[in-house]
Amino acid sequence: MRWPTRRQAMLAMMLLCAPLARAQVAAPLQIVTGDLPPYAIEGQPQRPGLHVEVVEQVLRRAGHPAKVGFYPWARAIALTKHTPHTAILPLTRTPEREPHFTWLMKLDTQHFVFINRQADTPVASLEQARKLRIAVLRGSPNLDQLLNRQFSESQIVQATKVEDMVRLLERGMVDAVYGGNVINMEKIRASGRNPASFQIGMLVESADMWLAGGAGFSETEQAAWRQAYDAMLRDGSLARIYRSYGLPPPAP
Repeated sequence: MRWPTRRQAMLAMMLLCAPLARAQVAAPLQIVTGDLPPYAIEGQPQRPGLHVEVVEQVLRRAGHPAKVGFYPWARAIALTKHTPHTAILPLTRTPEREPHFTWLMKLDTQHFVFINRQADTPVASLEQARKLRIAVLRGSPNLDQLLNRQFSESQIVQATKVEDMVRLLERGMVDAVYGGNVINMEKIRASGRNPASFQIGMLVESADMWLAGGAGFSETEQAAWRQAYDAMLRDGSLARIYRSYGLPPPAP
């Protein structure tokens, strides 16, 4: 029996690896999000959201242009986990999520609060909140945040969209909503509701929001994106986008 030479063995290995390499290169870049105003605003192509505009400009500057697609939030997360070269914004970075995503670029910090109707007693303590029926966004870290604080799963309603959470509160089907203060209050304002009819209760915790990806992101690609973001921070482009949405820009 004649054994293959070392050169022949290397050639065979390269031929075996070539289809995998081509598949990785061919995977198109996809960025997904949900309707999370003011960071991502569905149905408003001229004003698609603060983080959408930031990330799309970062990608253009880095030579990787892509448009952000909108999905129900839980589906957007599933797409990111199971589709190569797919990233999601803005994803809250939590210990539970840490090993399951590639953390590409920090975007912001959000604060998790209870919001209820102005006519009701404001939610000022966890003990008080544990007696209420509460709506959270499906696929968000909010369910685990409450369960980790001894809330009962039977008192928590998971909604597909932020709009559904607010509607449940308006109709008296829940006593409060729990989630990011900026996102929930912006949805109330943007949908034509009177913000004065609602009130923000206690701050439960804060966490950073990121552009996060699944598999298929190279170190070179990530470095290019971060350099583009830093350039926007230095030249004032980032601040201009933030001001256009009425929010203070991140510190340099």
